[in-house]
Amino acid sequence: MKFIVCQIGAREHYAIARALEIRGQLTALSTDFWIQPGQLLGRLPVLDRLRDRYHPELADALVISPSLRMLALEVRQRLGRQGNWERNMQRNQCFQRLAIRELAEISNKNFASKKDEQPSLFSYSYAAGDLFRFAKSRGWRTVLGQIDPGPEEERIVGREHERYPHLSSRWKPAPPEYWDGWREEVEFSDRIIANSEWSRECLMKEGILAEKVEVVPLVYQGRESNIAGIQRESRKKNEPFRLLFLGQVNLRKGIGRLLDAMRLLRDEAVELVLVGPSEISESEWADLPRVSWRGSVPRSEVVDHYERADAFVLPTLSDGYAITQLEALSHGLPVLASKHCGGAVVDGVNGRILPDLEPETIAETVLEMTHQSFPNVAPPSFGLEELADALMELGS
Repeated sequence: MKFIVCQIGAREHYAIARALEIRGQLTALSTDFWIQPGQLLGRLPVLDRLRDRYHPELADALVISPSLRMLALEVRQRLGRQGNWERNMQRNQCFQRLAIRELAEISNKNFASKKDEQPSLFSYSYAAGDLFRFAKSRGWRTVLGQIDPGPEEERIVGREHERYPHLSSRWKPAPPEYWDGWREEVEFSDRIIANSEWSRECLMKEGILAEKVEVVPLVYQGRESNIAGIQRESRKKNEPFRLLFLGQVNLRKGIGRLLDAMRLLRDEAVELVLVGPSEISESEWADLPRVSWRGSVPRSEVVDHYERADAFVLPTLSDGYAITQLEALSHGLPVLASKHCGGAVVDGVNGRILPDLEPETIAETVLEMTHQSFPNVAPPSFGLEELADALMELGS
């Protein structure tokens, strides 16, 4: 079974394409930007953020990328006054339109005379509808990579904003046509990959059949020195227990509840460091002297924050699979997580799982962790070979 992979961005470090390539099952990768080492495009200062749009394990693969056309679109969007949702939808449509031209050529060249050997097309959600419609016209099998829990997550976030109306936020729900396009993708997909049981559960609430959805966790390669787990150095006497939150500081990630928990812990030796862009004003935690916000930091500084912390906290209301918990575990950091972010944490082994997300529960569990040790602080193992096996089963 051959696969064609279409994806915007370097999601999962191109893990789907890499897994297929090592098995010799990848026909082509179509992506928006592909910046090879030494390429002139990658030397432009304005494109610094795109320099990771390449992977050496795909150096010999057929990679198709309309980089210049996508760059032209991005420039036009920056000069315009479109909202975030409008920009995202326009980008997704433009990429699909350009990718289909290449897919038609690949189809005519590789599969026109092989009626019994048609490929499977993999694409991530929200940029797959037109691609899948084309694939079905050619008799191809389609696999959708669902990047989040879908409409149910938006409803959850909406209710959280009703719970915390005083925490001003820039969050806005998606326009109806966004979800209309997603439902079309689902209709045209033969199978759907979800990263977690939580995502699968949310998709089923939208009427998607359980047997159509396969849970395949993220591929993650942590630091080799931490595979067996690392015991954190003991804190010095009278030193506070250091909690780290890293990611989008917003209500979906449970920040409102976490701040309320820190208010309950005001008289305890617990401090919280928030790292990442914030949708909430810093003034909202001005009454909490043990809460500090560092904003967005370079990747090199992220490692320092992991190393200085005693535990990582992720009280998210909904995540497909939060990769930050895997990063934290790979640094030997126990994780306090909700049940809604992927199965990285084994309760009592490499961290704690919150039974609910009430501030009282978060505060109580944090206090328990200040006196608790964990026998094997390491991320779960799931590599490219396991991913390739799962893809072969889905494509057959």
